Amino acid sequence: MATHKILVLEDSVLLTLAGNPNFTQEFPFLANASKPKSKPGCAPCNRAAVRRLQSMHIVKQSIVNMGVEKKKRLKEMLSAEKLRLRLAQNGKVVEYTF
Repeated sequence: MATHKILVLEDSVLLTLAGNPNFTQEFPFLANASKPKSKPGCAPCNRAAVRRLQSMHIVKQSIVNMGVEKKKRLKEMLSAEKLRLRLAQNGKVVEYTF
């Protein structure tokens, strides 16, 4: 029985999944998700934030491109009936629900 009707896969959720060996073993692309490692006083360049956005985009795109069985497995592992994901594409935010 699913405990979540719909679970939104936000960055924080994906980072948590990336830290769980059960999920990274089943979905290796989650290893691309990384927390930014910024240096104190490096706010103007924001390199860490850009790297984090890029890694999250890759992870989200990988989830969208997964096959039906893999998406079903992810829902089972997360105890969710449906998953929702927001992804920036071509200057727009596209929402996927599966």
